[in-house]
Amino acid sequence: MFTSAARLTQTFSELEAAMAALTQLINETGQTQSIQAACFTLPAVASGDEHETVSHIPVNSLDGDPAIAAALSGFKQWFMQPNCSTKASFRLPGYLILPSTVKPQLHQLIEHINQLKSQFKAQVQEAGNRDQKFALVHDTLPGLITLQVYRHLVLLPHAVSRLGFTWANKQIIQKVDKDALIKQLTDARLSPPALVDAQTWLQSVEREIYDVKRVSNTAELRLRRPVKTHPMVNVRWREEIHPRQQQVKAHLPLLLCQDEPPAITALESYPPAQVRKRRAATTKDEPLIPRLHIYCKR
Repeated sequence: MFTSAARLTQTFSELEAAMAALTQLINETGQTQSIQAACFTLPAVASGDEHETVSHIPVNSLDGDPAIAAALSGFKQWFMQPNCSTKASFRLPGYLILPSTVKPQLHQLIEHINQLKSQFKAQVQEAGNRDQKFALVHDTLPGLITLQVYRHLVLLPHAVSRLGFTWANKQIIQKVDKDALIKQLTDARLSPPALVDAQTWLQSVEREIYDVKRVSNTAELRLRRPVKTHPMVNVRWREEIHPRQQQVKAHLPLLLCQDEPPAITALESYPPAQVRKRRAATTKDEPLIPRLHIYCKR
């Protein structure tokens, strides 16, 4: 019977083999047919700078063969890099546009890669609590950054008329069920974060539970969590599909298979030269649970 570490190693080896097949397919395609490619490289975040306020992000553009090489390398950027933060994930916005004849083979390969990524994630989650997961991953594959392995590769399903790269820094806003939040807090009582005294943590969480229970059942609880500035791409389909436009995270280069190239709006350095003005936020309330970004709308 395989151990958890052996199963994880096997899945990771299969993922590496599938990525090698993807690299081979793209390189062989590029030898006989045209591949349109661009990558927008972002500066790495140094260790200790993860929580610094972002005021400027310079973007460097790559095209053609250098962009293809950067994309293939970026797809496999799974391990810690020297002097780089492990808390700020690697991002490489961009795109590879391959001929439509490659789509059946590419689609099958991307499905296989993403299935292996999901399998790898499931095997990590089965390990137990946070410390057990950490031990399994880093004893088996030292220096691995799981988020960067978990990320699925994106092969766009339809022909595209436009790709518009942009920056997003909105808040995540979600309604929160009161009973579900109390259960979440109750479960968290015996799982103190690293470097936090267990008794101090217990008292803190008990206070949060008390504060939530005091909230009227007619009040609305909301998660309002700020999101770090990150690249996105607005995709407009060539066909009359509803919705005609979709926004996709641009963590890694998108894969497209079509013969007619789309219009491209490249990613600019942040902040962009022209910023659409938004209505100023009017909410001034204090969070009910600051560490979870939970607010109460009465």
